[in-house]
Amino acid sequence: PVWGTLIGLQVRERAEIGIMSQPYTRERFWATPDGAFGDGPQGEKRLRVRDIGALSGATLFSSAPELFKGGLKDRFQSLVDQVRLTRFGADCYAFAMLAAGHVDICVEPGLQPYDIVALTPIVEQAGGVITTFSGDRPENGGDVVAAATPALHEAALRILNG
Repeated sequence: PVWGTLIGLQVRERAEIGIMSQPYTRERFWATPDGAFGDGPQGEKRLRVRDIGALSGATLFSSAPELFKGGLKDRFQSLVDQVRLTRFGADCYAFAMLAAGHVDICVEPGLQPYDIVALTPIVEQAGGVITTFSGDRPENGGDVVAAATPALHEAALRILNG
């Protein structure tokens, strides 16, 4: 029930516009240079991330723990051990929930550009931070972390990179 349809537009290799449709929940999330927005059963609203402060208060989402291999598996577990709550399986919906202020960190290894281009402007226009684990722009995919605040993003990257 949490699959979504993603449509993204890049301008000069940078994600500028994104749409994520969540048909099962009858929700749609989108971003333009004017901001990030959501629409669903409760009406249309502007999206904004939340600031819960430290990792110890954060809710972390990822698709599945089995996606983390080798040393990354141990580092991901270290991050899990430091957050308040970890949930799995929401896929692209988790990034929209981050932008809407319901989730604090999303970690996904091995993404393709089609997995992340649409979600990048939604997270960024809602005030969040999204990069690869090396701190690069995420449009080309790879191992991606999104966080509601720069402080959470930096803390997650520190742990994930050892």
